[in-house]
Amino acid sequence: MLIHPPSSRFQLKAPCLRLAVAIACGGMHLLAGAQSSAPSSAAPPIEPASAPKTIESVSVTAQRRREPAREVPLTADVLKGEDMERGGYQSLSDLAALLPGMNHNQSGGGTGGSQITMRGISTGSQVGATVGMYVDDVPFGSSSAYAGGGSSSLDLGLFDLASVESLRGPQGTLYGAGAMGGLIKYVAVEPDPSYFSAQATAESSGTKGGKSGHVLRGMLNVPLSEGVAALRATLYQRSESGFVRDVNHGGRLVDGSKTDGARVALLLTPSKDVTLRLTALSQKQRRDGASTEDVDIATGRPVDGPLTKRLLLSEPSEVRNDLVSAALKVDLKWATLDSITGWQRTSSVGKVDSSALYSPLLAPAGIVNSAYGMDYTFNNRKVTQEVRLTSPRSRQFEWLAGMFYTNESGSKTQNLRPFNAFQQPENPVLADARFPSTFRETAIFGTGTYYLTPEADVTLGVRRSRNSQHLDQRFSGIFAPAPQPASRSSEGVTTWLLTGRWRPAERQAVYVRAASGYRPGGPLARIINPVDGTALNNSSFKSDSLWSYEVGWKGDIVPGRLTTEVALYQIDWKDMQVFTSSAGFSGIGNAGRARSRGIEWTLRAAPTESLRLATALSAIDAKLVDDSRDLGGKAGERLPNTARLSLALQADYDFRLGGNPAYLGATLRYTGDRWNSFKEAPGIPAYRMPAYTAIDLRGGVQIGKANIGLFVRNLTNRRGQTAADTTLSTAGGPARVNLIAPRTIGLQFSMDFS
Repeated sequence: MLIHPPSSRFQLKAPCLRLAVAIACGGMHLLAGAQSSAPSSAAPPIEPASAPKTIESVSVTAQRRREPAREVPLTADVLKGEDMERGGYQSLSDLAALLPGMNHNQSGGGTGGSQITMRGISTGSQVGATVGMYVDDVPFGSSSAYAGGGSSSLDLGLFDLASVESLRGPQGTLYGAGAMGGLIKYVAVEPDPSYFSAQATAESSGTKGGKSGHVLRGMLNVPLSEGVAALRATLYQRSESGFVRDVNHGGRLVDGSKTDGARVALLLTPSKDVTLRLTALSQKQRRDGASTEDVDIATGRPVDGPLTKRLLLSEPSEVRNDLVSAALKVDLKWATLDSITGWQRTSSVGKVDSSALYSPLLAPAGIVNSAYGMDYTFNNRKVTQEVRLTSPRSRQFEWLAGMFYTNESGSKTQNLRPFNAFQQPENPVLADARFPSTFRETAIFGTGTYYLTPEADVTLGVRRSRNSQHLDQRFSGIFAPAPQPASRSSEGVTTWLLTGRWRPAERQAVYVRAASGYRPGGPLARIINPVDGTALNNSSFKSDSLWSYEVGWKGDIVPGRLTTEVALYQIDWKDMQVFTSSAGFSGIGNAGRARSRGIEWTLRAAPTESLRLATALSAIDAKLVDDSRDLGGKAGERLPNTARLSLALQADYDFRLGGNPAYLGATLRYTGDRWNSFKEAPGIPAYRMPAYTAIDLRGGVQIGKANIGLFVRNLTNRRGQTAADTTLSTAGGPARVNLIAPRTIGLQFSMDFS
């Protein structure tokens, strides 16, 4: 494993480990649920089969207003929290599996170290995030490239959530830096001051080749003052045994994980015009190692058999996320004032076994040890403040104006050292690198919508952002370079939004959309010539940006029974941020251009009161436009980790069992083939991940206040490959290929104590 600074990866003549998991699948009827602020049970109650079933209206806050998704001029999906729980979907990778055109790439030791990309906006090894992550209205994660910004997508437990919103395409005008590919927003269930409620859920599951796992969760909603104040608390724990075994250590499981989390929210409504919500959440994720299998890069077959790997060192990781926020809403009559304050802390620590890379590399120099490992940490502290004014609803002119501020303090450390046969560290330390950094940004933004007629309108939006950054670097160890000076950068960026919308009939909308987005640039660790004191590299790298052009149609074919949405888009991406090499260091630079074209289509039907059907498809053609030596790609070559085709089919049926409401459901998910890198990527041999199909089943019955559910994930036990890390292959080692979990069967039991 190579130690590298966040802005200039310090090279020991070998590349660093990159681990990616990509899951691209279609959505399902989960996308059709209407968002509700009412409490959602830990395991949702089953609606009576006699209740009329139609396709529900979907509501989103994509444009910072709550409005029907069928009228929003972009591709927006809502996953209902209760439906995700019913299917046993509990993590970020599960979430990505339910959304078309989305990829989830895990990196490093596993849990929490992850990247989310949409619509093919990926170069494989990401410099920084291209999809924004929000918890309610608070942006989460680092905006810079120096504190894990490219690998810190929030893997929040999907428990007691009202919904998860997915917005595809650049959201730079309303959501700012890092949302150039899209946005994921976790929306928690709000406290309800009107009644007391409590639920508890226990779940037990088993994975083929592994051991049993469990989920425990509980929710309590307590009115403190009827109609005025309420408190809502959620506790959860998820434990998984894993399914990959280490051949070097008696075949023990080495990818188990445990997640503990809590969320507490206090809602105060002292008057009908004022609402204050205080929220605190904390989550800790621990993992024994990544769910990777050692694979022969030439044949694609397991080296030592299915679901096995060889480790000389264990690869544990731990991710801790904490967030405290305050959201104030005041109705001023002429406008609504929103003030959202957030404080967050993220830490990630882990170890990577890099013996297969460094043993053959250092042996010719006479350096021989039993194993080599790299300990790493990422830490980030972030304060955010947003204030915005939103005009009342109008069919003439609507507007929104706001200000945003963020202040981040981050750090990254990497420590490479030898280990003995007992997995104990030994001296000397080969290299120790530390990179403290800061990121500050201010922005003003606004949108205006003018109604040409009651059925047609145009919207113009603009955001002006300015950031300043600081990066320090400190080295020690026998391979450490000479001390280098700190560096700084600053830049201003403007993003734009222009949409046109026409409603030819009730519950019908046609739209066109042009929008831009960006990722911040930043300073580069300075490399100084020791002879004459001149700089050997650039002082900074530029922000990269893109423009997206989209046309879409949303509407009912048969009102309440059959509806469809279709969107065509083209994204032009320029000045792509990539890892590059200069003066013996790998840093960050800007490459040329890429283009992504695609189509997204969903169809939802409720042919009877008891049966619901859905299908979703995403087709993406994402390619380089210019040759890139740094990426090792040629013009016309596919961008990594993106399936050309992904789709899902779903059916859900409600009925009565012994007089009790019950349900059955099935989902088929298909992901096309992908490449992990470009054909001539430096230090990352290309590996093709074949297409795969997975089938999920679910069913349940409600007896009084108790719910019993059963789910089966990956029914046919497919060996789906979701990502491939090939950096060890440069020294003759195997590819480390991430896999979807084998067949998993789970039983859920929940009780409502309201």
